[in-house]
Amino acid sequence: MTIEPGHNLMRIEVVGFWSVSIIPDYVAELTRQIGALESSGGCQRILVDMTNYPIQAQAVAKAHARIIDYGRNDLKALTAVVMTSELSKLQAKRMANLAGHELFDNEESARGWLLAA
Repeated sequence: MTIEPGHNLMRIEVVGFWSVSIIPDYVAELTRQIGALESSGGCQRILVDMTNYPIQAQAVAKAHARIIDYGRNDLKALTAVVMTSELSKLQAKRMANLAGHELFDNEESARGWLLAA
């Protein structure tokens, strides 16, 4: 995870297969990065790169859906998710209500959408 305070943006890259045991550490790091953006106006934009993140177990996918929901409803942040796998896109659409979120095939388009908002 990296942050860009000047854009109120957090960039997250998730890779590989996850187990539910990694979720608490992931959430702790998200919380730390969100806190770091507070002094610049908060986390208003989230870019999630999932290009190297294969289909996950249902419990992991549901955990990510809850995290995306938190970003949308609690942080009021726009989220752009970059996915290249059609199968991953289907899982993402099935696991989360993507209203207010957009799926992209590449990071350049995702960043452009986020920064134009």
